[in-house]
Amino acid sequence: MVLFHRLLPAQRPDPTARPLVILHGLLGSSDNWQTLAMKWTAERPVVLMDQRNHGRSPHHPSHSYPDMVMDVLDTLDELSLTKVDLLGHSMGGKTVMHFADRHPSRCGKLIIADMAPVAYPPHHTPLFNALSDLDLAKHDRRSSIDSELALQISDAGVRQFLLKGLFRNEDKQFAWRYNLPVLRRHLADMTAFLPLGQVNLPTLAIYGSQSDYVVGRGLEALQRHFSDLSAVSINAGHWLHAEQPAEFGAAVDAFL
Repeated sequence: MVLFHRLLPAQRPDPTARPLVILHGLLGSSDNWQTLAMKWTAERPVVLMDQRNHGRSPHHPSHSYPDMVMDVLDTLDELSLTKVDLLGHSMGGKTVMHFADRHPSRCGKLIIADMAPVAYPPHHTPLFNALSDLDLAKHDRRSSIDSELALQISDAGVRQFLLKGLFRNEDKQFAWRYNLPVLRRHLADMTAFLPLGQVNLPTLAIYGSQSDYVVGRGLEALQRHFSDLSAVSINAGHWLHAEQPAEFGAAVDAFL
């Protein structure tokens, strides 16, 4: 499947700089990364992709990491990009890991943001329950949707992240860009451990010190599977690139 993508050209092209491909996390989209992406276009082109069942990419009844790996490969082929650097956050981070494991010749450097090759408890269920309980047809303003979500999701930052997935369809009604039923059905696939081989590519793990995705066993798992690993901790939670964009961007710049 060829994904919806944005190819942002380099502002001051460096012929030695590979394109950087960015993959968002669960319930996110390429829109979340535009500000940082523009910063990184100083020397290199940047490709922002919406993963399947997210953003403006096609919806499909299947949603697994092998699916998403093939989607990235199809999109790179569509763009005639033979070798790229890859950055992935959360679900996008796991996609990057498995893409590099299966197609190392297409990869330069890897950046994995707050994700590790381990199984996680399916803790997204309350978010999906809250989103599924919403009857969007009853709402004509984003603020009223936010108010209803607040009854189940107290964190305003999380609500604003989820509300970025709203759009108005052809009937001018609110709808979600992400494929909520399919993603909910595949939550266990997203959080389960998927066997991963040894990856011998330069890899940077950036993780939030206030997040439990990498701290401890996650970092140990990354060290087992990635032989050329550097790790940077940022004083942030799971959405570290949104909470600390300057520090996150500086870590990526230094590594690339």
